[in-house]
Amino acid sequence: MSIESTTLKFSGHQTFPIRYGWIYKIIQEVAKGESLSSKSNIEQQMQSMGMGKNMVLSVRHWIRALNLVTSDDDKEQTHKLTALAEQLFTHKDGRTAYDEYLDKIGTVWLLHWLLQSIDSDKAELNAQRFFFNYFNGIKVKKDFLANEIKDALTNHEKDLTEETLNKDIDCLLQMYAHKSLQSKKINEDSFASPFTELDLLKQEDAKNYLAELSRRPSLPVEIFTYALIDYIKRKHKSSNVNTLSFDVLLNDIGSPGRVFRLSSAGLSDKLDQVETLTEGKIAWTDTQGLRQVQHSFETDSIQSIDPSQYLENYYKPQEKSE
Repeated sequence: MSIESTTLKFSGHQTFPIRYGWIYKIIQEVAKGESLSSKSNIEQQMQSMGMGKNMVLSVRHWIRALNLVTSDDDKEQTHKLTALAEQLFTHKDGRTAYDEYLDKIGTVWLLHWLLQSIDSDKAELNAQRFFFNYFNGIKVKKDFLANEIKDALTNHEKDLTEETLNKDIDCLLQMYAHKSLQSKKINEDSFASPFTELDLLKQEDAKNYLAELSRRPSLPVEIFTYALIDYIKRKHKSSNVNTLSFDVLLNDIGSPGRVFRLSSAGLSDKLDQVETLTEGKIAWTDTQGLRQVQHSFETDSIQSIDPSQYLENYYKPQEKSE
């Protein structure tokens, strides 16, 4: 495997994984119009967010990596929240935020999708995105993963230093690995990142991790549906094709099956639930071994469908049932 068409972005997080409370803090900064790039307001943000300089730089990196902001003014280096970020984390025009303090596991799954899903032809690549889009193993060791990444980037025009790579892999493991070590000592780092709740990586011992494929029962169908439509729109952005093979959804780079590390049975379960949620607008068939997913929205193209419309079923189910 050789990856040559991506932009390398293996740094920027200052080795800090996303921590509980960080999303809320940086959302407030963006809402106030504070720059995410300027050096002049770092001290002010250190004070307002209650963290050191390197953590401020890290949280600035993560809010952009999560695709929750877009550039508003290149000259002033300011950003604005995306419509989805506003919907999730802010109160606006009399509307209540879906999950202001990141309390729901579904929001963590959604952020995981925003962070790790990539276009198969060109995208920013780092250790996390490599792991969730290209890595095929179940057992994970840091040195083995590092070698896989180096081999894949052998022909890339930009060099990646071993130190940068190792720090990025460390950040991946800290951010996602659920520590299942048998120990009476509670490590503060075990609770540092909300992404450990997803159980996508499990630490067996000091050097070994497990990344099993699973049915992902904690992944809500509404979040999966958002990811599925988002993926289909990217996959078919230049065509009106309305079918997609089951195997592509399971294994393709940037697909929900890959990013959520779903088993075949898990993907089948989710697609059954999607058919119910979308009232048959997205359905899948298994005819003589040919498994396909088909969408039949009333509009001419799925490109006009906003996947966030299905999130309301998750965040405000009581209102939908009235």
